[in-house]
Amino acid sequence: MKNIIITSALCAITTISMAQQVYELSAPAKEKTIYTGHLKMGGTSPSGGSIDVNSYYMSIDGKPVIPVTGEFHYSRYPHEQWEEEILKMKAGGVNVLPTYVFWSLHEEQEGVFNWSGNLNIRKFFELCKKHGMNVIVRIGPFGHGEIRNGALPDWLFAKPLEVRSNDENYLFYAKRLYGEIAKQLEGLYYKDGGPIIGTQIENEHQHSAAPWGVNYPGEPMDMTTATYDSSITMIGVSVQDKQITTAELGDLHMKTLKKMAEEAGIITPIYTATGWGNAAVIGNEAIPVTAAYTYPFWAEPEMSPFCMFKDIQRNPDYAPVRYDTDKFPSFCAEMGAGMQMIYKRRPIVTAKAAEALMVRTLGSGANCIGYYMYHGGSTPRMAGGITSFNDEPMGMPKISYDYQAPLGEFGLEHESYRTLRLLHSFLADFADRLAPMETVLPEDYKKMAPGNRETLRYAARMKDDSGFIFMVNFQDHDTGRIDQKNLQLRLNLTNETLQIPAKGTFTLPKDESVILPFNFPMGDAVLKYATAQLLMKIDDNGKEHYFFFTPDGMNTEYVFDKATVRGTNVFTPLPGIKSTFSIKTKSGKTVKITTLTREQALNSCKVNGKLLITKATVLPDKERVQLLSLGNPTFDYILYPSKQGFKTQTIEVGTVKPEFSFKKVGARRLTVRFEDNGEFPQVQEYFLRLSYTGDVAMAFINGKMVLDHFYHGAPWTIGLKRFTEQMKKEELGFYFRPLRSDAPFLIDLPKEAIPDFSKGSVCTVNNVEIIPEYITTLKF
Repeated sequence: MKNIIITSALCAITTISMAQQVYELSAPAKEKTIYTGHLKMGGTSPSGGSIDVNSYYMSIDGKPVIPVTGEFHYSRYPHEQWEEEILKMKAGGVNVLPTYVFWSLHEEQEGVFNWSGNLNIRKFFELCKKHGMNVIVRIGPFGHGEIRNGALPDWLFAKPLEVRSNDENYLFYAKRLYGEIAKQLEGLYYKDGGPIIGTQIENEHQHSAAPWGVNYPGEPMDMTTATYDSSITMIGVSVQDKQITTAELGDLHMKTLKKMAEEAGIITPIYTATGWGNAAVIGNEAIPVTAAYTYPFWAEPEMSPFCMFKDIQRNPDYAPVRYDTDKFPSFCAEMGAGMQMIYKRRPIVTAKAAEALMVRTLGSGANCIGYYMYHGGSTPRMAGGITSFNDEPMGMPKISYDYQAPLGEFGLEHESYRTLRLLHSFLADFADRLAPMETVLPEDYKKMAPGNRETLRYAARMKDDSGFIFMVNFQDHDTGRIDQKNLQLRLNLTNETLQIPAKGTFTLPKDESVILPFNFPMGDAVLKYATAQLLMKIDDNGKEHYFFFTPDGMNTEYVFDKATVRGTNVFTPLPGIKSTFSIKTKSGKTVKITTLTREQALNSCKVNGKLLITKATVLPDKERVQLLSLGNPTFDYILYPSKQGFKTQTIEVGTVKPEFSFKKVGARRLTVRFEDNGEFPQVQEYFLRLSYTGDVAMAFINGKMVLDHFYHGAPWTIGLKRFTEQMKKEELGFYFRPLRSDAPFLIDLPKEAIPDFSKGSVCTVNNVEIIPEYITTLKF
């Protein structure tokens, strides 16, 4: 058969024979321009550290970084458990923790500020400092966060003023708030040696708003905006297609708030503001951050553009924007790796969706990635306990703010936690290489449509002919993806043409997302390419030891530049802990490479410079590691390097069978009695798991609602530690509402979650169990 060469209209794709498809990329003819010195940001610490920002990336101590930010609201979680959750986030690869200061929680009663208990922000930030977690404080005044009034206190509604404007009466209360926040944060800023490196001013100003909680059923929602902005207010994050005639007022308000914050003493190296959807910005004094949500509850289900590559710096998601994109780095700080459910909509975000979104975003040129939310929580009740601070007019649960986040409402891992850790581990060791690299895209990439299932979605980031290739074969709201087979990549670089693989082809399975290195320096050797993804690097008794993993459905191949290594330059190991091989560089140095399976990589993290592989949840500390395991008293782990090498080690703790009782009262009510006397030190916490089919489930103690849950097919798993003292005296009561065949959210649920409605509505509790979460400690 003759070779046939066809150029596609979608991208640079060449078909050689009827089987092989070659996708091409060419190095840019001119290096990207990076501007410096124009942003009024940056700072130093007492120890001599520094933070700087140029037009493309951020540097810490002069080294390029790609921050991984993960939102966690201290006010939505029991303060007794904050430290444990910060450690989980750290083990997940998060290195910057943004959190809202919800005004309405701290000043529920006018003039009376509360900074105690779960509102003790100072204690929270001191714990962040203790464990090396940097912080971005989101000071509002408007916060959104699916909280009542967007965190504007109810008493503000009655005042003769225009909220979110430069009305002097509004600014009086905003200034007082900033002053009170500043008192709590004194001495905790980066300039003082503290963890607070950034401040967000306001949120989504002149883009979005929350409904006032003071409303009447059936009336149109009254939004938390200045009157002059009421016509441009959006619901949720989206493209702003209305003309903003008051843009000057919006920008002036943002600048006024920033000046007020600084005058109060809130001074940080970095300031941020919402950048998407034509929101108001603060010129060169703050980084406009961006967002992307593939499964938003505020929009109808449809394929999004957020799984397709582009130049995300020059063309941010939800453009148009109100700033010069060439002058600011792309900080994608609100990425929807999860999503809150509302009554009418219950979109489900899978781990594969989260991974695809972030691989696409990094490959498109983002130099900060962040999650809203990374850790879920429970919204507190208002004074009197009649209702909670959740945004009920929008149809939120009254209390639950699980958000399907990588770490859920009770601190348990969702599947996305480990999937995203693959990327965070990579960034922790190699972001200094990736950050300066520019995005390179196929020809005519703009013509790619979300529904295209046949054409490879790919991009590269490169500098000086070295870089990484990013590929995605996933699309949200599309269950018909197919394996993409017989693929080959051709990189037309400045001094060579590189084909991956050099011989044959590879397959990118459906729903997979991959990052592959090329011309990657390893010591003084050069890895020409690998069909395996980088995970981390450790010091192995003075030798560099690189860990990769092979994506599911791909074959492993490493090809080194012959001129930089001695002996064999091609390796095709079988992934696993026995896959380690070494190369000897021309200078005589030894470099080690181990290729893990994807499952092993998912269970891997770096702790104190060592590789730890375990299915347990990891709580890292300086000289020890605690492991948590839900329902399994056996802890298997590999710690490398160690005397045992790659040998699996096992710790067993005593099995505990919790004694509890439950009683069903009709089809809709259930009571559970359980008392934790703390008699088993090997148990960290007990979790109540309810498998049920219904519409909404609610939990009560002593007649007060303490939790709620929107059915979406998964069991409701509840952490009981926060109720330990109450449950010694009271039972936990539940009420379930039946699921109807005309429920509006059924379109979001998987088929297996939808029951048989032939006999009418359904309300069943299928199983009740209490599961111990075991704990053990490894000492280094």
